[in-house]
Amino acid sequence: MKLSYFDDIFRLSHCYAHNEFAQLRQEIFDMKDELTYYIEEDGELWGYMIKKNEPVSQVYGFDVFVVRFAFSSVETLHDVKQEQIVKKLMAHLRSEMEEGHAYYNVRIPANIMDVYKRMNDELKHGYFCGGTVEYFIDGHPYEIPYHEGLRIFYPDNAYLQANRDVLLDITYQSFKTYQGQYHISPVLCDQASVIYNNWIEWHFDHFEEGRVLVTEYHGEPVGIMTTTETEHAVEATLSGISTKYRKLGSYSSMIGTLVNRAYEHGKTFTTSTQFDNYVVQKTWIGMGARPYFTYYNVHYDFR
Repeated sequence: MKLSYFDDIFRLSHCYAHNEFAQLRQEIFDMKDELTYYIEEDGELWGYMIKKNEPVSQVYGFDVFVVRFAFSSVETLHDVKQEQIVKKLMAHLRSEMEEGHAYYNVRIPANIMDVYKRMNDELKHGYFCGGTVEYFIDGHPYEIPYHEGLRIFYPDNAYLQANRDVLLDITYQSFKTYQGQYHISPVLCDQASVIYNNWIEWHFDHFEEGRVLVTEYHGEPVGIMTTTETEHAVEATLSGISTKYRKLGSYSSMIGTLVNRAYEHGKTFTTSTQFDNYVVQKTWIGMGARPYFTYYNVHYDFR
């Protein structure tokens, strides 16, 4: 099976939801000058983009980069000629990372055979730090069940600051039971929880309207969710629910609010989690979500 691929969940979710990759293919060619490196052959493009992860770099005091791939048209099954192109791409990436003297998270698409075949040869000695699965909902609204006393809304900055301590404590407690790629890495594990705490605190320190959802129960803040929106999609990112009120439907109601926002604006709803976080995946599937993409996080320490 051939498809266009760029590691951008906002574009990808929309493409998979509508089974339409022609626009993505053109966008990849239009943005090729933004790629760190690419190979063009037989009218197609294979490349990657290296970008600094500023928040994580600040936590550790050294440079941390994320590597994302872009392919204008790629065969998901093994192809001899394609494998040779990917081999050259991976060899160049290896050389570039060695010269960069930094820490790298390479996001390996799990559905493209030749990418991880060549990764095993050209990018050895990395840390396997788990994987991520992406889900989408598109084309229909979600009927949010009524729960007496429950209120879901986008707060203004004054509300966030007035309830900052309560809402942050809810997220801190939630993150204590969450462990992801940064907890797995032997280099980053010691301060992994700080990364997630900093991400949620950023939304309080850099308020943007429509980027935070809050749940109240009889006037008491009991949940929070952050969101990102582009021209293609609405994403649910970080969330936290008070342990005391986890049976009220707060989480699914906030997800449903974002699903409806996406529907009303002709966009796709998307969200993601680590492979083994089955609890939230069960909730999403029950709301009509479908998985569309997975990738592996492989870390390399070239400092």
